[in-house]
Amino acid sequence: MPIIRLTEVPPVLQTWKPMRITLARKWCAEIINYMPHRLQATFMWGIQYEARHSGISHVAEWIWLAKEFHAAGFTPAEWLQLTGDVSSDDRSVSRNFESKKERYVPNSMIALAVSDYPEDGGRIRLQAEPWKPWLERTRAGEDSLAVVQELLEAHWGEPAVHIPFGEFTLCTLEA
Repeated sequence: MPIIRLTEVPPVLQTWKPMRITLARKWCAEIINYMPHRLQATFMWGIQYEARHSGISHVAEWIWLAKEFHAAGFTPAEWLQLTGDVSSDDRSVSRNFESKKERYVPNSMIALAVSDYPEDGGRIRLQAEPWKPWLERTRAGEDSLAVVQELLEAHWGEPAVHIPFGEFTLCTLEA
């Protein structure tokens, strides 16, 4: 999986275009609930403030996440439901590596965005492609949490992708 640094962000991830601004605002309203990166509190507050007051954030990780999931057919609400359901399992992310170290179990269906200091924990950063079956099944009427648990079950203990701060996986996006 190719990794790119934020200093090498391709033009498609520097702007919300060609996505409509109303859709970009919907993505930002949902992403604010599960920010795909972990920064110092002051920076996190600044990003949240910008998103809440202007309705949009121009952080590359937000644009990348929204465009990746949008290209895979997800709506902002579906992404939020999926991420929330994955987050509800304590095994999915170590919120505090020191106190929950023995409870954290890696899963190849989950990527963690981590800072330079792993003890700070990580943020769940799902990738769209592996979760397309969830999208199809929930749209067909299956229970979201049940599908998440089923899809995760086969992958507990498999190495998870850890994405260091300032880097992220290069995804395929529609122009």
